[in-house]
Amino acid sequence: MGRAERPLLFDTPAGFDDPLEMLLGCHRRIERQLETLRRLREHLDRNGVDADASGAAQAVLNYFGRAATHHHQDEEADLLPLLEARIDEAGEAARFKEFRAALERDHRTLEEAWARLRKPLEAIAEGFNRSLAPRDVDAFVVAYLAHIRFEEAEIKSLFERWLGPADRRTLGLSMSARRSVPRT
Repeated sequence: MGRAERPLLFDTPAGFDDPLEMLLGCHRRIERQLETLRRLREHLDRNGVDADASGAAQAVLNYFGRAATHHHQDEEADLLPLLEARIDEAGEAARFKEFRAALERDHRTLEEAWARLRKPLEAIAEGFNRSLAPRDVDAFVVAYLAHIRFEEAEIKSLFERWLGPADRRTLGLSMSARRSVPRT
């Protein structure tokens, strides 16, 4: 039974020795933070800025300001160039270039959507009375969920088909270094 098939007792992230599972696990954490963002917007409408709202805003800021940024860097600086270098079938290489371009466009769209949310979230985290525009929250959440679905429809098969053990080690080392986490 593989890791994805085993029921987990705890929600522990995969290690850097399994970079694909780490990337997919990051998607699950992004989905949870998106749900926190949705709930925060609703909470603000009902209760205004209180300690719970400030804490939730800080958690969302921390995640999307650091972990999600690392995740996009993992893909753009390491995974996608590595896949592009390994794919040696002309038809698949051309299709991959389109896939890569679409992922990178998505990342820019997500960065723009995040920029509209960051300042109000910072104010809420500091306890200032601010709201979150429903259209901005919805745009960010919908765009991110669509991005995850689009990416996951392809990435696992590309990863498994084109990246060998040495590539996976290299990718894991780079991901670890980006986070300043010593690898054992």
